[in-house]
Amino acid sequence: MRQPLADRPPQTLRAFHGPPDTIAEMRRAALGPRGEQSAVVNSVKNSIVRDLEPKDYLSEILAVRFFVAERIRYSNDALHVEQVQDPERLCDQIIKYGKAVGDCDDSATLIATLCLQLGREAEFITAGFGKPGHYTHVFARVKEPKSGRWIVCDPVAGPDEASMIRRVTTYKIWEI
Repeated sequence: MRQPLADRPPQTLRAFHGPPDTIAEMRRAALGPRGEQSAVVNSVKNSIVRDLEPKDYLSEILAVRFFVAERIRYSNDALHVEQVQDPERLCDQIIKYGKAVGDCDDSATLIATLCLQLGREAEFITAGFGKPGHYTHVFARVKEPKSGRWIVCDPVAGPDEASMIRRVTTYKIWEI
């Protein structure tokens, strides 16, 4: 029997120590029992792709990106605390309220997890818009298997993904 939403740990809360720590939490969340292994997340993934044509992998990736864009209301973390919500928690909130609230690491983790459940390769990209090595944003990218191309999935950027990518001055790719 599943715990009620209020009884579950909502997220990992701790002092911010930089992108490597955040990415490590995101990986754990994506690959863990409340991520890629979660029946709740799998059920949400199935509802996203149910009406798509079989083996239309690009449409699956774009449907996941659109779903997260529509159902995660962006909100910053606290000033001195990094909060990483696990994908099952976000899915529970979406199922219960129609939307969840999260920041870029939450959206990236949910996109990556949903795409991992689709059998796609996914990565996290930390990006900065100023001095080299100073990262202020994270998003997911997913490999479309027919073409081998990586598809940027950043609902935080909204319809301005291409513009956001052009403004990136420093980035790092993180395998999941």
